[in-house]
Amino acid sequence: MARKGSLDLAKITQAAVELLDDAGLSELTTRRLAAKLGVSSPTLYWHVKDKAELLDLVAEAICADAFEIDGSLPWRDQLASGLRQFRALLLRHRDSAALLRARPPTGPHRLGHIETTARILLEAGFSEEDTAGISRLLTAHVLASVETLPARKPDEGFLARLEAYPHVGRLGPAFARQSDEELFELGVEVILDGLAVRRGKSPLAESP
Repeated sequence: MARKGSLDLAKITQAAVELLDDAGLSELTTRRLAAKLGVSSPTLYWHVKDKAELLDLVAEAICADAFEIDGSLPWRDQLASGLRQFRALLLRHRDSAALLRARPPTGPHRLGHIETTARILLEAGFSEEDTAGISRLLTAHVLASVETLPARKPDEGFLARLEAYPHVGRLGPAFARQSDEELFELGVEVILDGLAVRRGKSPLAESP
């Protein structure tokens, strides 16, 4: 068994991230983490008071890398770069979207990401109200893009039912071809196109 003094938050957080990746969010418990670290649960509680604090530590850890964004680029390119970097961070870890949905952003890394998005939007001329809503919309798109849905192969009965829905049936090949990455990029393009139209109507926006 490891002694209390041999633990620190960095070691605990690293082990917790490994447990998340190996077993998933549902198995990320203080009991399992204590076992992984070779300590008793009371020893772990000297450093982490409860599961909520543990989840916050892990959420911060997986979002530790800051976005590297060229501020001289047009606002659309800056946003697209941030979204792609955020998605890349989350794809490295199992159940990352579920974790971030479960815990509100309170630490410096996650708040730093929001700060970057807010800066880009406000400097582009969006209002505070729009910026708040757009920030949440962008986050939701990235989180949805990294969630893994169970694969399902259509059975003959389902294909037969599609005959009553010809427009849906026409989309079958497109659904089959589309990768998660392509769907994410389509969403980025559609969202940014919509934001450009909205920005053009804003009295706060300057010309590009």
